[in-house]
Amino acid sequence: MPPEYVTVFQIAPSSTDWLFAAIGLVPILIGCVIFWAKKKFSWTRLKEIHWFLPTFFCVFGFIWVVFVGPAIIRQDSKLITAYRNNDYSLVEGVVTDFHPMPYEGHQEECFSVQEERFCYSDYVITGGFHNSASHGGPIREGLPVRIAYSHGVILRLDIPKGQALTATQSASVAASSERDWQSRAEADPVDQTMTVSFLFVAVGWSLWWNLQWKRVMRFWLRPPYRRWTQIGFRIFFAANFVGAIVQLFLQLRRHPITKENSVLTIKITVIMGVVVALMSLLTLKMAERRDRKRNVAAQDVS
Repeated sequence: MPPEYVTVFQIAPSSTDWLFAAIGLVPILIGCVIFWAKKKFSWTRLKEIHWFLPTFFCVFGFIWVVFVGPAIIRQDSKLITAYRNNDYSLVEGVVTDFHPMPYEGHQEECFSVQEERFCYSDYVITGGFHNSASHGGPIREGLPVRIAYSHGVILRLDIPKGQALTATQSASVAASSERDWQSRAEADPVDQTMTVSFLFVAVGWSLWWNLQWKRVMRFWLRPPYRRWTQIGFRIFFAANFVGAIVQLFLQLRRHPITKENSVLTIKITVIMGVVVALMSLLTLKMAERRDRKRNVAAQDVS
């Protein structure tokens, strides 16, 4: 007797990620606000925002809105139209050769039904089915399914009644997968070595912020600085330094440096530190050079 199926997924207009498709409007809005503010106000700090910044925001947003967003909408619209017009293929059988996606991604979840192969991921934008098992999805090895699909995209997924996960069960599976991923990350020696090295660099970098706070403020503002601006930045710099020390202490408490990973930790810390130092010094030199040119230009005008 064939199983009684229930539909656990069916493509619909609501399947389209409209927010992601329209996200380009955000940088356009930011760019327009900066353009307007630079024209409207004579605030000296705002004048230091180069025209390149709002231009970049607007161009990036324009490209997204004109090309990326419509491409997503067109793709999903074709799939929805195909389903409504019954322009799809149908396959029924048992899930075989199931390869689940890790919770953190990095590879798609794939399975076969008869001769058809389906792959998808929670981290891929599509209107078709893309809910992996590690994120509470229903697919598993040996599960009977009936699938309507077009060009490898699942438009409707039916599974036997009583074998569908409830919302509570789905959330529990996702939470368990997240905990397993965190445990794997905690047990990964390379990942922990990278984290320790990064925190060492963060402590050194934030310490430099506090020792050379007037110079570091050039990352954001052009001198002279108001008193309350200086106080605010010094509090910010101090908070970053304290936070980095606390995180480093907690990390070393959980994963102490051993003889086996000490050399690798030192090497990675040195490499990260050199890269950060060179980028910081280059940025400061560019800012100081810019300020000198403007001061010379101001003196010539006066």
